[in-house]
Amino acid sequence: MNQEKSVFPLCGLALSSFLALGCILDVEPSAQRRPRPTQAVGSLTMEWTVANRMDARACSQHSRGGADFELIIYRGSREVARDYARCDDFSITVDLPPDDYTATATLVERGNDRPVTTTLQVEDIHIVRGATLNLDVDFPPSSFLR
Repeated sequence: MNQEKSVFPLCGLALSSFLALGCILDVEPSAQRRPRPTQAVGSLTMEWTVANRMDARACSQHSRGGADFELIIYRGSREVARDYARCDDFSITVDLPPDDYTATATLVERGNDRPVTTTLQVEDIHIVRGATLNLDVDFPPSSFLR
């Protein structure tokens, strides 16, 4: 009987410790649900055409297979972003801090990044916080290297 008196308090202590631990674990996920501070950025959306067409067949016809759109963004002479999209996506969006940029746009072979077209220079890109700048470029048939 003395043994029963000592077992019940130990079980109660273990149960209360377990419940307290559960309460602590419940607090952590709610801390993760707090909104994260957002960085002040703007966006550049670049759209392209091939021979003035947004047609997947134009991409494959002029690039002889698969091509990707390569966008390299510069602040001054320093590269700050490089992004790729499939040629037949015809659009890419890149988030950037507010500032002035330039960029180059090229269609490249999928998988090895060899240029399929001449490189187009895009000047005077001015990114504003919370806004999207939309720019368009075209790769005419004469821009293809083959």
